[in-house]
Amino acid sequence: MLRLLFIVLLLLNLLALAANQGYFGTAAPAGEPERLTNQLHPERIALDGERPPAAPPAQPAPSQPAPAPAAPAGALPVAQAACVSLGGLGGEAADTLARSFDGPLFEVRRDSTTTTSSWWVRIPPDGTREYADRKGRELRALGVTDFFITQEAGPTQYSVSLGLFKSEAAANQHLANLRRAGVRSAGITSRSITTHSLQIRGPQSEIDTRLASAALPAGTTPQPCTEP
Repeated sequence: MLRLLFIVLLLLNLLALAANQGYFGTAAPAGEPERLTNQLHPERIALDGERPPAAPPAQPAPSQPAPAPAAPAGALPVAQAACVSLGGLGGEAADTLARSFDGPLFEVRRDSTTTTSSWWVRIPPDGTREYADRKGRELRALGVTDFFITQEAGPTQYSVSLGLFKSEAAANQHLANLRRAGVRSAGITSRSITTHSLQIRGPQSEIDTRLASAALPAGTTPQPCTEP
């Protein structure tokens, strides 16, 4: 009996082992690890009404400021600009000085001013020496001896000069005295003088060098420009 019982138990164990291994059909699930292994893409499973969180958008890389352009190699520093003014120049002196600053480094501005320098009491000419001589004889006959006849070629040649005055009032007083003496053909005309000024702009060192070699008229001194 014991041997029979042992054989029956052995057969039952073999049957149980065969059933567990699936020999009689689909094997029972082996547990939670096997169930998860058999799932396809378990990370995509979501309950109804739920959605997997969207991946955050990629953030653009912060832009870097463009580097400042470098100074060109071999660039030279700009020379210091200056402006000097020279006034009271005659026409020829202004022409000569302006030519000495002719060039791309300089800007030369020229201004001219005409002013009355004196008042002239005279007998105007008619263009002939005979007329001037006749007027001279008439003046002597009236007792007027302080006069002379101009000889320089030009529009005033053969004028009979009776006096040159720095003020108009003094010229009028002298003319009144001549009228009392009987001189009727004399009159007053103003004499003008034109002066020129130069404003020179350019590198300070170049201006100084050229002014040092220029023959400036006596009394002419360069001054800083007063205008912008």
